[in-house]
Amino acid sequence: MRTVVRRSACRRAAGCSWASAACWVLHWGLALAWYWEHPASLAAWALLLAGLGWAGADVRPRQIGTIGPPTAPVGPHGRRVRDGPLVMVELAGGTFLMGSPDTDPMAGDQEKPLHQVQVSALRMGLTPVTRGQWRAVMGDDRGRDGDAHPVTEVSWEDALHFCNRLSKQQGYRPCYRQTGLGPRRHWICDWQAGGYRLPTEAEWEYGCRAGTGIRWSGGDNPESLGDDAWFNQNSGGSARPVAEKRPNPWGLHDLHGNVWEWCWDWYGPYRPEDPIDPRGTAHGQYRVVRGGSFDDPPVCLRSAFRYHDLPDYRISVLGFRCVRGPVRQP
Repeated sequence: MRTVVRRSACRRAAGCSWASAACWVLHWGLALAWYWEHPASLAAWALLLAGLGWAGADVRPRQIGTIGPPTAPVGPHGRRVRDGPLVMVELAGGTFLMGSPDTDPMAGDQEKPLHQVQVSALRMGLTPVTRGQWRAVMGDDRGRDGDAHPVTEVSWEDALHFCNRLSKQQGYRPCYRQTGLGPRRHWICDWQAGGYRLPTEAEWEYGCRAGTGIRWSGGDNPESLGDDAWFNQNSGGSARPVAEKRPNPWGLHDLHGNVWEWCWDWYGPYRPEDPIDPRGTAHGQYRVVRGGSFDDPPVCLRSAFRYHDLPDYRISVLGFRCVRGPVRQP
């Protein structure tokens, strides 16, 4: 991509040089023709002008393109935007089949039934939140390795605190608030707020599948998974810097592997009777985690694979990414 754009810019620059020379010749040529007052000179310059037009010379100024990849692919999904300190990808709303079919021998019962879900438009983080981004917002260090690695050893509640603090820093109304004390403490999400938040499980799978209906967004064969994900066969036993593997069809990185990612929902059976922007059950013991990690086999990295952890759980294979988006209309 970078080479192609650079060559295009060189061609444009060459066109501008040719056009500038043509303008110089025409300007001074016509001036001399007027000075000499010779009809033959005027005719010669008129023929030159016509020849330039026939050859396709454009004497209008042209904008020289910048070197590097485009900031946004064309289409309803995959447009990158800078949102505060995060790079996010705009995803149009749509419907998809969530879960796994009975015919997939890799599927577990917790992934069934396969059911249709409608998801509203949203912005999803290009990558999981990194260690450097965490430190810049929260002021402390979490996880291991370098600043470009996913932040880990963060609980579900830690992720909510990050979302709220970043929302305040960027002038957005925070999505989360707590009610009650001690064992009765409870988190509430204000879906009308415009701040950063965790994805719902449906939003996560919608972004991960990226319009596909296969096991991994890059294919059904685990042999090709190495191009798309860090997992137990290629990671070397640790998390890797984000965005080193090929993005999915909507331009999102690291949804398969590298680190598990917290979702908003309580873990529980699917509820096909709630097909529009589902947000999980009202109560539970565990919160949903998705995506698999550098320490897991391919089966755990499938788009439909579901797992869970206690909300206060912190471990080196678990991180999160942020979303922002419009709310469901009544």
